[in-house]
Amino acid sequence: MDNILINAHSILRWAVLLFGLYAITKSARGLIKNQEYTQNHKMAATLFVASMHLQVLLGLLLYVSRGWMNQFSDMANAMGNSTIRFWTVEHIFGMILAAVLIQIGSTKSKKATDVRKKHKTALTFFTIGMIIILATIPWPFRGEVARSLWP
Repeated sequence: MDNILINAHSILRWAVLLFGLYAITKSARGLIKNQEYTQNHKMAATLFVASMHLQVLLGLLLYVSRGWMNQFSDMANAMGNSTIRFWTVEHIFGMILAAVLIQIGSTKSKKATDVRKKHKTALTFFTIGMIIILATIPWPFRGEVARSLWP
């Protein structure tokens, strides 16, 4: 079960990144070209939000199944060890924060009445969310927390 979860989580990372880039590109283009906020823009946002929510859900299942939450009983040790700190605090906190920001951006952009504000809001929140995602992925060059690019 653990192997299935980690592989699904690793593969879904690419969907999140691609849908994020797509949503950011659609928002930037809409803002620059002063386009209407169409169903395509809503779909781009929805794909980004949905893939991120699924990714967080899989991540939380991994968090529990791998016992990372048990580290809270000895938080001093966890914070002193960079690997344990990354998995116990940094990765999960960063990804949940990114998911919240992406959701807020999607909701606020849909509720905005001005077309430019819709695109600008989506672009701002999606970009900040994407930066946080990119910063907290365990890329192969991240030393002891590194993971493969593909399962």
